Amino acid sequence: MSLATRCTACGTVFRIVEDQLRVSDGWVRCGRCAEVFDAREMLFDIERDAPPPWPANFAPSALNTPPAPTLPPTSPPPPPTAPAPTPAPAWEPPPEPDTEPGLRDALPTGWPEDASRQEPRWVDEEQRPSTAPAAARAPTEPLRARQPDVVAAGSLPEFMRRAESDARWNRPAVRAALGLLSLLLAALLALQLALHFRDAIAALHPPARGILQSLCSTLGCELRPWRRIEALSIESTSLNPVGKSGYRLHLSLRNKTAVDVAAPWVELSLTDSTGAALARRVLEPRALSPSLTQVNADSEQALSFSFSTGEQRVSGYSVNIFYP
Repeated sequence: MSLATRCTACGTVFRIVEDQLRVSDGWVRCGRCAEVFDAREMLFDIERDAPPPWPANFAPSALNTPPAPTLPPTSPPPPPTAPAPTPAPAWEPPPEPDTEPGLRDALPTGWPEDASRQEPRWVDEEQRPSTAPAAARAPTEPLRARQPDVVAAGSLPEFMRRAESDARWNRPAVRAALGLLSLLLAALLALQLALHFRDAIAALHPPARGILQSLCSTLGCELRPWRRIEALSIESTSLNPVGKSGYRLHLSLRNKTAVDVAAPWVELSLTDSTGAALARRVLEPRALSPSLTQVNADSEQALSFSFSTGEQRVSGYSVNIFYP
């Protein structure tokens, strides 16, 4: 089955494919007058059916056209001068035979002979320019098949929109802008990571400390010793009485890594003779003796702290280190 349709605006007959109708819900664009219309309204089978009649109000009526006035006879004009030589008209190939011989015969008859009216045509290829007048060429040109442009009802089909979107993102200017934006975002991400892990970077890579210090002075941040509690361990502790109600805590810290780490905070818990909690105190590094800010790499640091419990007697204690 070979389907065709007729333009509702200019009457041109086109071949149509069922896939085109299914993709665009029947809407097509005329390749001759660019009119968008529903092809299903004028759909017919070329092999079995005659083309649907063209609306009568389309064809200009030549019956009501007043006859051209006749001019009175005049004296014969003087002989014309020799015309200037003009280039020979471009060669135009002879018209091709009709692709459907029976289709022209099936067209409605009785139309007025009007030289200014354009006959509906089948077009297989783009029309070739011709120097002949349109009124003399239109009735004799053969009908040739042409596929109409498919358009979607209200919008383009999904695959066409996707193709246009891909083409838009593949433009050189867009790709260059995206490349520059990616580099800028990567630089901002690297700067954010460097500022977030600045203490660890300065401890692991001492040459970078100067750059990080400059960034912190510009952005208002602070560069501190690296806090890494797993690098520290308590080697020994002791709690000795001093006087009647005083005690002295001795603590030995060891840094097991090859980098400097921040001095930890110390949690001291005291118990009485029954094992009940007597007191708990958190000691910051500056309250210890000596006052610390960091523990050097591969080193052991002895610390002490003195305090008083009044009349309460201490029977046991525990010591922990942590970072707040």
